[in-house]
Amino acid sequence: MVHLLFNTYEHTLEVNFMQTHDRDKFDNVTTIKTHEEGYYEVLQRQDISGKNAPLFRFPVETTIIQFVHE
Repeated sequence: MVHLLFNTYEHTLEVNFMQTHDRDKFDNVTTIKTHEEGYYEVLQRQDISGKNAPLFRFPVETTIIQFVHE
């Protein structure tokens, strides 16, 4: 199971891999898209081009997303 904490105000994402207790934090995360194929795609703004690029893809079945808007 993976827990995502997405702060839409600060554009940060904390990823917690619950089985291994590994955690990581990412900046410049712009959005999380849901795809019909059964995964969430995390997009991050690239410093060089300013465009969004995929950072992760997580299976919907094993991912919990929590949104913070402040």
